[in-house]
Amino acid sequence: MKRGYLKLRRHAAGLLGIVFLISGILKLWDPMGTMLIVTEYLKFLHMPGLIPAAKGLGIAMSFAECAVGVGLITGVLRKLSAIVAYAMLGGFTLLTLALWIWDAPMDCGCFGQAVHLTHAQSFWKNVILLALAVIAFVPFREFGRAKAHRGVAAILATLAIIAAAIYSNLYLPIVDFTPFNWGSQLFASLDDEATEKEFRKAPILSFRDTQGEYRDELAAEGRVVVFSVYDPETVDWETLEMHYRTAAMSEALPLLLVAGTEEQVRLPQDIDPYFADYKTLITLNRSNGGGTYFYYGELMHKWSVRQFPEDLVTDVAGDPDALSTRHVTRRRVTAQGFCVALAAILILF
Repeated sequence: MKRGYLKLRRHAAGLLGIVFLISGILKLWDPMGTMLIVTEYLKFLHMPGLIPAAKGLGIAMSFAECAVGVGLITGVLRKLSAIVAYAMLGGFTLLTLALWIWDAPMDCGCFGQAVHLTHAQSFWKNVILLALAVIAFVPFREFGRAKAHRGVAAILATLAIIAAAIYSNLYLPIVDFTPFNWGSQLFASLDDEATEKEFRKAPILSFRDTQGEYRDELAAEGRVVVFSVYDPETVDWETLEMHYRTAAMSEALPLLLVAGTEEQVRLPQDIDPYFADYKTLITLNRSNGGGTYFYYGELMHKWSVRQFPEDLVTDVAGDPDALSTRHVTRRRVTAQGFCVALAAILILF
């Protein structure tokens, strides 16, 4: 009887750990998206002074979720993991209840940009997880000790998570859950024959020229490489100009979209800037100064500012479907490989 009860507790803790791990990984895979979520929470809580630290706070919280998940799954530091899990679930439950009561115009961000829940759904999800935590940890004793090899598994899993987080922070998210993902069609490129569903799902760039005229049609005509700058103060303008002029040598039209003013653009006058909303540009491409390739309005590829290939001209001039398929396949294999490896470490090691 007691053995069966302990087994039930371990299974409940493991299931709770999986939820924490998935939630943390999805947010670490998209640190800029997590920053936007944390920023909305800080605004809701009337804590604007912490907004400059939103990215760091988001990464720290996401890693804490991953660490709790790894601890609960492997049994390493299970008591500490249980305490932190209780604290986090209690805080999340109260916060989502407040969002529900005040009907805050924001997403809970429980699973980053991957899954969107209403405030009511978020609250009841947390209540269910709290009930699962009660099964797993009450009474608060008899946690047992993990075997030595589980400690090695926890270390390897943690290192893998850190590596994936660093990659997503330096380059682009391993998986793109934004409206501007591979294969999405710009609103400006849709014709009258498009379905209502296509119109509803199509993302809008909504950018203006220096005269204030909207010029979205430019991004939907033929081959276009859009260079997006959501933070003019921190972008490397010299590198951006180099990539812009390289793209101009191809068959594509280069477009520079900036979330700022004309005075903030530090490029030669022969490069015409266009202006768009901050959230639009950071959603389009998480890399400040990154490039996004459209072929007749269809998003074919993205590059971070650190990932522009030396043969950019050849890539843009080649078959757009082949380029998109090659890179989508590579990203899918990377994401699936990471998940399989992490599962193998945690379950089979």
